[in-house]
Amino acid sequence: SDGTLNDVRNALDDRLKGIRMQYLPSIIWRKGDKDRAAAMIQAIEKMLKTMRIMRSLEKFVGGR
Repeated sequence: SDGTLNDVRNALDDRLKGIRMQYLPSIIWRKGDKDRAAAMIQAIEKMLKTMRIMRSLEKFVGGR
């Protein structure tokens, strides 16, 4: 669901920016890890955007 995807996206983004969180273990991220996290964030954002568009389209078509 949107909530879970947003939570995952925010957690990855926080880790990528170097924000420390108590519930995640602190490890040193290599460049490959950072690149992979950035790619995942982009994929999640694309998925969320598609879901928003589909929901909006369903409301538009259903309202006719």
